[in-house]
Amino acid sequence: MNKLLVSVSGIRGIVGDALTAEVALSYGKAFGRYLKGGKAILGRDTRPHGPMIFSAVATGLMAAGCDVIDIGVATTPAVEFAVKESGAAGGVAVTASHNPIEYNALKLIGPGGSFLTETQGKRFLKIYNRGENSRKPNIMKFGFYSIEDDWDQKYIKAILALDILRPAIIKRRKFRVVADCVNGTASGVAADLFNSLGCSLKLINAVPDGTFPHPPEPVPENLKQLCRAVKSFKADIGFAFDPDSDRMAMVNEKGKPLGEEFTLALGMRYVLTRKQGPIAVNLSSSMINDFVAGEAGVKIYRTKVGEVNVSEKMKRVNGVVGGEGNGGLIYPGIHYGRDGMIAAAIMLQYLTSSRKTISELTAELPRTTMIKRKIKLSGKKLNFNKIIKAFKLGKADKRDGIKIGFNDSWLQLRLSNTEPIARLMTEAYNARKAKILADEVEDLIG
Repeated sequence: MNKLLVSVSGIRGIVGDALTAEVALSYGKAFGRYLKGGKAILGRDTRPHGPMIFSAVATGLMAAGCDVIDIGVATTPAVEFAVKESGAAGGVAVTASHNPIEYNALKLIGPGGSFLTETQGKRFLKIYNRGENSRKPNIMKFGFYSIEDDWDQKYIKAILALDILRPAIIKRRKFRVVADCVNGTASGVAADLFNSLGCSLKLINAVPDGTFPHPPEPVPENLKQLCRAVKSFKADIGFAFDPDSDRMAMVNEKGKPLGEEFTLALGMRYVLTRKQGPIAVNLSSSMINDFVAGEAGVKIYRTKVGEVNVSEKMKRVNGVVGGEGNGGLIYPGIHYGRDGMIAAAIMLQYLTSSRKTISELTAELPRTTMIKRKIKLSGKKLNFNKIIKAFKLGKADKRDGIKIGFNDSWLQLRLSNTEPIARLMTEAYNARKAKILADEVEDLIG
């Protein structure tokens, strides 16, 4: 049996294996007790087993006294937005995000529309581990269930009203756009957003049935269909969303994938032309972001991986923008979370304001090579001290696994929050150096 992954990124597992309806119900009931029976927003992505897990979570929440507001198939950012705007005690997005089709997950959202922090997560797990012994049963206390199906429209309307966007000016550019919705939640909102911005739009994989036409993570090797569509449609830009639409990656007007790191770097670069203030990104994000911060003359903060770690840092330092280099831009205009739709709108605004192509904007940033490898842990132990000793000329950071930085490069090895693997990352201005660093770390792991 595969292990259920419980982390700052949620409760995640293979459906029918580690994650069953019974498991989802028990976690839903515990979260209801954590919320003290308050109102809870519940949304899901399009995976075929979503309704089963969704219903189990809803049952658990109601059994704990929560009134459940079902907003149906919705992007994770829309669920966060709905929690914040409705004043709900919290919410759950039933989605495994970029993971393969066999996975599902419960992303737990607290009051204010942000994911549970590490401290809040520990408090919730304490309640879960205590089980029903933590309280006397009350057979007359239960929650009610209702449906609200207009949150997608409210969410898109809020994006269009963001202070850094000028929809009327974007419309004049008449952009040609291709969007790959991977048959996920973007299928229901992408057309509303891009049509409202005056785009000539071609949607691909926009049937919200959760049958992913390619691996759903928006990394370059999975975007071949989008690249072809951008070229054939003669588009100005292509956008690829993951199943719950909190991440977005781009394809340029030549049909070349940019890599998901550029969503964050370019998005922040535009925001910093409109607002001055610190930025926050995680330790695994590209050093291109340091260039962006230096160019704007602002301070950059680094956090552990996990968007709540970034968003909490942004709140503490009054950050104007931030995110994670996996295509996850955080602009706190309507909520503190990664948001693929906001990122896409910001990119169109940047193209409009700069009067440049996406290729030209990308060319203005430093070129680096980033290598990302997944390492299966069966029989392998991670000895971080061994790696520190092997790279003693670098500066070690132990906040998230181990990261060792040099003047022109860095390496990181850490356990994944979302998969039973370790993640190895290296980045350098020299492609050969990035590969050598990655190979040397992998050899040390054995």
